[in-house]
Amino acid sequence: MPAGLFVAVLYTVIFQIAEVWNWWDVHEENNIFFLTNISSFVYGFLIVITIYMFYFTYPNFWLFLIANWIIDFIQALIISPFIFQKVGLYTMNNMSNFGLFIMIAITVPIIYLYQRWQDSALRQSDNDDR
Repeated sequence: MPAGLFVAVLYTVIFQIAEVWNWWDVHEENNIFFLTNISSFVYGFLIVITIYMFYFTYPNFWLFLIANWIIDFIQALIISPFIFQKVGLYTMNNMSNFGLFIMIAITVPIIYLYQRWQDSALRQSDNDDR
């Protein structure tokens, strides 16, 4: 669960940077008024997928990394241009779909390291309680 919440915060920041640097435009009308240009999947689907990925692959780093990169590759280079953009969810501006894949792929080890850090903090807290 900590990694899922961390992903929501991390991608909220990424979407705000994307707005400033004009990487893409989100066409959803339901954006939160103070967090503009953020897709709804950041606060729903992305959190759920992150939790499932950790459930099935954690603590094996390489399995986690490769499984995520495969899914990210499919999402960025197949689902994004041929489904999400076609139905009008968002439009890519100053970033290519391959650039989207690279950006997502860079976040995967960061998310894993965050979860490892949380695990060590929780283990240390459990040891201190005893």
